Amino acid sequence: MTTARKPVLNPGLGAAIFITAAAISAVTLHFKPSLVSGLQALRTAKPSHTVCNTIATDPSPPLNVRSSPVVAPDNVVGTVRNGTRLSVVDRNEGWLRINQPLEGWVYQDLTVTSCIPTTAQADANTPVMQDNGMSILAEATERYQAGDLNAAIALAQTIPTNSAASQAAKGAINQWQRDWKTAEATFAEMQTAIAQKRWQDVLLKVQTFPDNRFWRTKLAPIVTVAIQQQNGR
Repeated sequence: MTTARKPVLNPGLGAAIFITAAAISAVTLHFKPSLVSGLQALRTAKPSHTVCNTIATDPSPPLNVRSSPVVAPDNVVGTVRNGTRLSVVDRNEGWLRINQPLEGWVYQDLTVTSCIPTTAQADANTPVMQDNGMSILAEATERYQAGDLNAAIALAQTIPTNSAASQAAKGAINQWQRDWKTAEATFAEMQTAIAQKRWQDVLLKVQTFPDNRFWRTKLAPIVTVAIQQQNGR
């Protein structure tokens, strides 16, 4: 009779699983253009201005639009869905006054703003939008790694369709959504395994956990407990 052998965990698994903040930052910065090149481009560009888009990114949607820049139970005039573009006409101590799609005030921390520089053509007055898509995608990626999925998606969606980063942004959004759903489900399974003292199951699930700094930070104490318990400490 053959006895099934339990999978043996590599002692170095716990340490190997986690990606350092420095390594993740390096991956994120891979998207960003050179700072020096960017500054040189600004010096040589024609007179320019920026076009900014502000998007609703409330972690508990929908975003409330209020009649005044204060939180009160009787001043909500309407709501907007996440990803909605907001037309900002004024600011006041952390609040934004908008006139589209509703008139009122929204809390600035529940929005994200992306600004793209434009330059004037040499032979016409029509402004030409600079392709800042990769830089926007880098910022969106950092927001995703920090755990703000809604803001990351909304920011990536501001990248113009004619940008070189457009397809990469669409792919990133799809990947983020899939990985986030997997991370939530796997994290819940790991918590159940911890409660049932199934330490080996906890550590095996870590091996296929999505690569996200926010979630892996949440995993750290769980993995530490599992390793200690499996080693009989």
